[in-house]
Amino acid sequence: SSGINAEYGGCLATDEGGSSESKFKNTHTGNKKIVISNQEKCHRCEKTVYAAEKMIVLNKIFHKTCVKCNSCGKVMPAGDVLEHDDEIYCKSCYANEFGPHGKN
Repeated sequence: SSGINAEYGGCLATDEGGSSESKFKNTHTGNKKIVISNQEKCHRCEKTVYAAEKMIVLNKIFHKTCVKCNSCGKVMPAGDVLEHDDEIYCKSCYANEFGPHGKN
């Protein structure tokens, strides 16, 4: 003997007579939608930044792909970023534009 009472069909049996409909009903009556507030915006593109793509550079929030040099467009790791007039630059462009012999 298997130990299961055949009359009851085991622990998954129902008294529905083989119906595939669940006896369990959703009793949730709320109609509120989930609203995400205080969404953080990217400093460069001003679109919403989600946790998986968030990078904080010079105390500003960016998408990882938006951390790029304002001059040459090269995407940079956070440690290679330099700032001038609220814009970010790679080290070589910063030196060329704002160094001792730079444009400004």
